[in-house]
Amino acid sequence: MSGEPRGLHAPFTDAVLRAIPLGALLVGDDDRVVAANPQFATVCGIEGVDLSTGASAEPIAEAVRRLLPDTDAGAVRALRSQFVRKAEIGLRDGRVLRRSRQPIDTGDARLGVLWLVEDITEQRRYENDLHRHIGTLGELARDRAEFAARTSHELRTPLSTVLTFCELLADPAAGTLSTAQREYVDTIRRGAQRMQDMADGLLHRYAEAATTPPAYAPLDPGPLLTRLVSDTTPHATRGGVFLSLDLPAERPPLVADADRLERALAALLDNAVKFTPAGGAGGVRAHPRDGGALDGELPSPGWQFTVRDDGIGIPKEFQEEVFTEFVRAPNARRGPYPGTGLGLSVVRDAVRVHAGTVTVHSAEGHGTAMEVWLPSGGPPGSGTPPGSNAPPGSGTPSTDGGPGTGRPE
Repeated sequence: MSGEPRGLHAPFTDAVLRAIPLGALLVGDDDRVVAANPQFATVCGIEGVDLSTGASAEPIAEAVRRLLPDTDAGAVRALRSQFVRKAEIGLRDGRVLRRSRQPIDTGDARLGVLWLVEDITEQRRYENDLHRHIGTLGELARDRAEFAARTSHELRTPLSTVLTFCELLADPAAGTLSTAQREYVDTIRRGAQRMQDMADGLLHRYAEAATTPPAYAPLDPGPLLTRLVSDTTPHATRGGVFLSLDLPAERPPLVADADRLERALAALLDNAVKFTPAGGAGGVRAHPRDGGALDGELPSPGWQFTVRDDGIGIPKEFQEEVFTEFVRAPNARRGPYPGTGLGLSVVRDAVRVHAGTVTVHSAEGHGTAMEVWLPSGGPPGSGTPPGSNAPPGSGTPSTDGGPGTGRPE
């Protein structure tokens, strides 16, 4: 066998290649082996082929070619004529190898080529499985969204009809009902209202995914909260729940998407009323926070909204999970509390697009306080300074919110 190529020292290169975890083969410019590590033969599956220093590289190439699937000679010659640094090769036995080819030069002289080979069969199998599972999950998510949207849309019309006739039957102008008849109508109305609330929740949840990007603009949270509490109060009163609203007289503007903020706060209010028994109380408190150096708990100035109630509370182990779609805490599922488990996912998504935070303070049987903090200037990149075109604050009368506390969704 001929001596080793000039500039490549076999003992040194052999020690280096053995330290490489991949299969490695160093071939000199005379197409003879300078060094190879044991992993090269194992990875390629060519045990028994001469890989000693000075051996010809042609038998090695021939042994590797026999492992490849049938390919026409023209394609093989075309591949050999190209210097492809990296490639993935599928073998007859189903394995996939990744090989890289790196020239070894010194000045203007080519000393040889270093070949590195790695078996990536399992990696490719995992990646293919992952892509298949992602595709399946995507299809399931689309099917679920389509089913939920279609079902909620089809339910709303007949439910609206049922509720309308309940109101007509309860109207004294239509005739006096007996006590039993009034109970029947109330039972029908409550059941239909629950189903309509569920249908509306599904429709709003999946409609949000198709909405336009958030429309950030300065707003005064006061009128929005006043309207929400006013709209929720009749439902709370029927359930024997007292609602309160606490707002400051001076209110700096908040840059936010009004629709998303309203849906999030409405979901928190609905939960507070739903999960609070008769005789209980709930409250909403909103106030600006300085943030930064003046308020170490928050990174920047913002608004904090706290929705409290003294309802059934959320078990500690479910206080993160309840923000996932269709998840409800066990005590909510056990009790007479209709719902889809979508309310807090709406809150989560609204907080996320505003770069805010939501914090749960709750214990089962001891109520809940949900704290939502949003930066005054909106999320990064919203492009609206907090003081531009801001509506002036108003001195909305406020009442003290009751002690805070609870609800699972």
